[in-house]
Amino acid sequence: MNRLAKLIDRLDKEDLALIKKDLEFGNIEKLINKKLLEKREEYSNQICPVCQSDNMEEGFTLIFGPKGLRKKASFCALDCLEYFLQKLKADKKQ
Repeated sequence: MNRLAKLIDRLDKEDLALIKKDLEFGNIEKLINKKLLEKREEYSNQICPVCQSDNMEEGFTLIFGPKGLRKKASFCALDCLEYFLQKLKADKKQ
């Protein structure tokens, strides 16, 4: 059972009726589209540190570093992530 089905299963009758009403009026679709747009904008503000590409929609995000000093880097594709990790390993060995 997926997460949405589990969530719906836990709702009471009144909440289900409200959700059904929102579904009929298209409010749920609007909410989902708004959230997807926010996620796209979040990715569009990122630039791959390896190749400087700004196309991050199908990319990868790596969170690394010691606890308390974590860093986050997003990569446009697997090859850029692999290059970054190889460079990180090489720098660590020196």
